[in-house]
Amino acid sequence: MIFLSVSCTEDRFIETESMLVVEGWIDAGGFPKVILSQTISASDDEHSLDDLGEYIIKWAKVTVSDGERSVVLTGKYTPYYFPPYIYTTGEMRGEVGKTYYLTVQYEDFYATAQTTIPPKVEVNKFIKEGNDGKYCISALIDDNPDEKNYYKFFIRVLGRDSMYLSSNYAILSDKDYQFPCKIPVDIGKSPIYDNMHSYILTEKDSFLVKYAQIDSVAYNFWDNYKNIVELGQNPFFRYSNSLTSNITGALGYWFGYGATEYLFEPNKHDNPIRLK
Repeated sequence: MIFLSVSCTEDRFIETESMLVVEGWIDAGGFPKVILSQTISASDDEHSLDDLGEYIIKWAKVTVSDGERSVVLTGKYTPYYFPPYIYTTGEMRGEVGKTYYLTVQYEDFYATAQTTIPPKVEVNKFIKEGNDGKYCISALIDDNPDEKNYYKFFIRVLGRDSMYLSSNYAILSDKDYQFPCKIPVDIGKSPIYDNMHSYILTEKDSFLVKYAQIDSVAYNFWDNYKNIVELGQNPFFRYSNSLTSNITGALGYWFGYGATEYLFEPNKHDNPIRLK
């Protein structure tokens, strides 16, 4: 998100006041995680990855409450995330149905948000499609027709991806699909090493898939994100919509995920292991 949070016009760049960017989530059964940064105004100056470290916020007070108790998250350097600094705690785990309130305080920044964790969902079956040792995977999923539901897939190739990446095509609302349905789970695009990224799986890959039920707010955010990633690369079509946000006082998101994770081990991709 730090790369998407820029301001410019067609003919010239405009220096704007820096804003707080919050990227936070809490899985059912998982610990809360929050990444904080500041927006970077687009300019004619180049920024190296080292320069981007100046926009990471390391000394904020980040608090998560479940309505009964509050926990202050601890910030720490975490190299397998980007930006590589994350606030978390081992003193609170997400529970289905609970609402979690986030507060961020840093210098003149003050931001709040809330989210509720939906029920967990599972994949009926994963399907491999391809040949010659290279393939893609799809997920066969079902839905409760008596409810309005939204779903999202994330994927992480171990040894290559530092964290879960959004599987851009694998986001859906039950109003747009006939269930049961088959959804392709594409490999997410890295914001910094995209030119080195292969989007085809092989039998030697170890990877994780996270399948989550989300609420309508998270669905709108990730659907908007997908459009920016896909349409923003088209030189003949300008897509300039801003990302939606459920944060008051900042940009970004704070989402609860009713998530189940699956591990695919090398040469055993027909039998993924359900982790949680």
